[in-house]
Amino acid sequence: MARIGVFAALLISFAAHAQEINIFSEFERFDPFGRVVAQDREVRPREILSPAAPRNGHLTVHVVVSAPTGTNYFLYAGQNPQEILQIKIYREHFVRCGEDFCPDLLTEQKSPSFGAMPESARDIPDQDTRCYLFDIWVPPDVPPRRVRIEALLKVGIWMVAPMEVRVIEPRVPDTSALPVAEDIAPPDAPSSATAQRQLLRYINGLPPELPRTEVRLRDLIQRNAAEDMLVAKSLGIRGPELNLMAWSPFVFPEFGAEWYLRARDFIYRHEPEWH
Repeated sequence: MARIGVFAALLISFAAHAQEINIFSEFERFDPFGRVVAQDREVRPREILSPAAPRNGHLTVHVVVSAPTGTNYFLYAGQNPQEILQIKIYREHFVRCGEDFCPDLLTEQKSPSFGAMPESARDIPDQDTRCYLFDIWVPPDVPPRRVRIEALLKVGIWMVAPMEVRVIEPRVPDTSALPVAEDIAPPDAPSSATAQRQLLRYINGLPPELPRTEVRLRDLIQRNAAEDMLVAKSLGIRGPELNLMAWSPFVFPEFGAEWYLRARDFIYRHEPEWH
């Protein structure tokens, strides 16, 4: 019986390591084989444990599922307390990205979302990774607080990737009057290139631009960056204060796509004095 117990424990341990679920920032795209795409590689990727989110604004993260061929699973989105934030799950579809595959096109999914590995043995042989987005919206009347968000994977056993969203005081102003942009960075550019365009517009005194649609990862990155710029304006941040950050990927080419998170941190930390 002791040997059977040890064997069962080993099987559970093997199953836990064979499947993985992890959360990454919106600027860390993964290919179908569990590798960060070359354009987004970061020397020290940020661990997404307690990201900040303004009220009436969005927080978007990648949820990356890795599993052996032949695995079926269910993906859930959970939060505690419930019904504080609104969470949309998007499945990311891979497109050709130079010599690689990049996630770009999106289709909304229900929770739970059923998945199988691989998506298509014909199109992407040996695929062992599938990518999703959790697009989280903070209603404008939610008071500053913390909300636990969980990405849950059911593959015979339960696996969880948690984070704690910090709802902060700043509120994203109304976006209905913003111009709509036709021009957007291509999928083979670093994922931060779309956000950088909004940052450069702000530095030059131009209003942010919203995407025409929200059917691509790049569209959501553009929307999020436009919201950041509106928050920056509401907090009285001057364009020159963000100038160095906007040009940092050119000055420091070793920076990965997550350089934009430094600019976002700078904006969000400029909260009203009563904080």
